[in-house]
Amino acid sequence: MTGRDIRRDYAVTSMSRYWPQKEEVVAALPIPQVDLDTEWSGPPRGVEVPLPDWAADLGVRGSLLVPAQAVSVGPGPAWRRTDWLLAAFWYLTGAAERRVEQLHGPIHSYASRLRGWDNRFWNRAWVNRMALFLRRWAARAKGMAETALCGPLPEAEIILTHDVDAVAKTMAIRGKGTVWFCLQALKGLAARDRTRFLSLGRKAAGFFTSRANYWRFDQIKELEDRAGVRSHFNFYGGPGGWNRNPRQWLFDPGYSVFDPDVHREIKELYQGEWTIGLHQSFAAWNQDRLMVEEKTRLEEALGGPVMSCRQHWLRFSWRTTWPAQQQAGLRLDTTLGFNDRPGFRNGAALRFHPWDQAEGRPLTMAALPLVLMDSHLYDDEVSTENDRMARMKYWIDEIRQVRGTATMNWHQHTMSSDYGWAEGYRGLLELISG
Repeated sequence: MTGRDIRRDYAVTSMSRYWPQKEEVVAALPIPQVDLDTEWSGPPRGVEVPLPDWAADLGVRGSLLVPAQAVSVGPGPAWRRTDWLLAAFWYLTGAAERRVEQLHGPIHSYASRLRGWDNRFWNRAWVNRMALFLRRWAARAKGMAETALCGPLPEAEIILTHDVDAVAKTMAIRGKGTVWFCLQALKGLAARDRTRFLSLGRKAAGFFTSRANYWRFDQIKELEDRAGVRSHFNFYGGPGGWNRNPRQWLFDPGYSVFDPDVHREIKELYQGEWTIGLHQSFAAWNQDRLMVEEKTRLEEALGGPVMSCRQHWLRFSWRTTWPAQQQAGLRLDTTLGFNDRPGFRNGAALRFHPWDQAEGRPLTMAALPLVLMDSHLYDDEVSTENDRMARMKYWIDEIRQVRGTATMNWHQHTMSSDYGWAEGYRGLLELISG
């Protein structure tokens, strides 16, 4: 099998949620074959490809956004000249971001570092929409109903997660948070925004003096019990305490999973059928040995296996993070998202096997994208609860419309009075369970 064939097979298999055990019906479609260009520089260019009338409802305003290189030149409608499998592979494997990483190093998870990029790439689950189009096309080509050929459409699934970054307001958190609010206030002053400067200045003073309770597990469990939801809690597996180096003190959580209260809570969550995953340390994004140490520590506290994870601060490399996780014995990662905006980072709301560029094949572990975090909704000072609900609804509606699956994250300590984001989580649960 050639490299091109392997890539096309990977795309078909990754989208098989929409045609379980019927990959051959999509592989048989007359989709043109275009070579993948991995040597370009600069932001990728997107092209809106109008769908035929019988599939226009599957697009956004009747079209799907694909990388320009996936559309060949020639006569006939653009959808006939589009290599849909190349486009899906391009999205799924983060081909454009991999090129940026190759030239400039990892951006980790900051969309703002992808300067000049077309934000439309991240605003929709384009790969899922392509899968829905290919499914319909295959059924039309066979003269059959979609359900008869490919089976029923899957149900949408949104998995809620909580990265446990803090369980108590330590002096380190008090200092870091105060400094952060002061820096934001100074930015407001530099922008001559007196209102923002004064508001954030008051927040800095309030954050330093408050005694907010960061232990919000009972509150989350009660809310989720009412909504009939079971989420994933990702716990830090590092050493904790004061015996840490300056980088650990600055960037990592301060607790240990062997602290009595934390240890007891982990076991109670596990017994209550919440999933326990690993939240790797700041330095562990490309170090499988460090991941193994942290995973082992958490498993010892849990008394059971830990198979899922999300990297702390979403520290991430397309080339090294997933292979390191697999080497450490992890089986599911939920890191793939942005710190500074919501969105579908690889254009997909799918559980997929990450592509191993070095080996030219997929890894055995799986990944689920992270589409939305609490911080995405609260960085804008002028947002109201209605605005936040509308923003949450946009992303939930997209996942539901394409029958996809993805994760969302709400840090448990932000339910405290220091942040006041509990109402937002109640709204998120209402939207998901409603």
